Amino acid sequence: MSKRTEKIISILIPAALALMCIITALLGGRVINLEKRLEGYRAVQQLGERESRLVQLSWIEENAYEASDISDLAARTYSEEGASLGYPCDEYEAHASAPGLYDRNGVTYAAGSDSDGVHRVYLTFDDGPSIYTDDILDILDAYGVKATFFVVGRENTASYARYLRIVEEGHTLGMHSYSHVYNDIYASPESFAEDTERIRNLLEDVTGQSPVFYRFPGGSSNDVSATDMHELEDYLASEGIVYFDWNVSSGDAGKTPLTPDQIIHNALQGIESRDTTVILFHDTAAKRSTVYALPTIIEAIQAMDNTEILPITYDTTVIQHDHP
Repeated sequence: MSKRTEKIISILIPAALALMCIITALLGGRVINLEKRLEGYRAVQQLGERESRLVQLSWIEENAYEASDISDLAARTYSEEGASLGYPCDEYEAHASAPGLYDRNGVTYAAGSDSDGVHRVYLTFDDGPSIYTDDILDILDAYGVKATFFVVGRENTASYARYLRIVEEGHTLGMHSYSHVYNDIYASPESFAEDTERIRNLLEDVTGQSPVFYRFPGGSSNDVSATDMHELEDYLASEGIVYFDWNVSSGDAGKTPLTPDQIIHNALQGIESRDTTVILFHDTAAKRSTVYALPTIIEAIQAMDNTEILPITYDTTVIQHDHP
């Protein structure tokens, strides 16, 4: 064998081996993908659709977690007890949610809604899911009460499980933007539409249901939006989305934590004088006092005459803030 031939062979053999390695790796990836598809099929058959959905969603996370790791993931996601989620402009939301601020001229009722003597109360929770969402759901379940959760975008298995649980237990799952970053959401009509579409798609992908209710971060009367809020309201209407503000605030939005007694006092103001009361609460890692206050609030409302607690639906009288 000539030296030239030996040289060619010495080049071709490593090249062939390298090519075989590449092909093997590609085939291996295909095999893994097929195995995951089969695993999802088996999960549907053996565990049911809910558990299967959690398994499938965990595959697409940047860091995949098993459903059994939910509590550990929550601990790592919210590692500092009592820390806020870091949303900007908290002072604006605290200002907009002052108790009683919109009780008179700032409440818009649904056209043609007549009082039937029943006081309807809607407990609404913004900014979740969080480490306290399950506690809130447990309390609601214990009292046989349904509520409304206006959630933000959280792409991890723990949050997927909480989105699903909200829907499965008969509560209303609404949108509160994907990012809750005021400067991004309200920068332009296009940025608002993009953010809304993102949270809507996420919730539909996770739960199988497309949400139809929305709460603006800071409320529709916020004064930080760079875009005319009427344009954003028109966009929501064009998408078949109804937005809700509130006419009572628990006062838990501010940076200074309130005691459970203060939250209870704020939340119960004026319920018996209104046909419709939409109470604003928050579901974040910083709102432990809200969780502690919730049982007393529910018991007090249930003890009132001709009063019921309901989730927001299309039949709910629409509460919206007046703004320029």
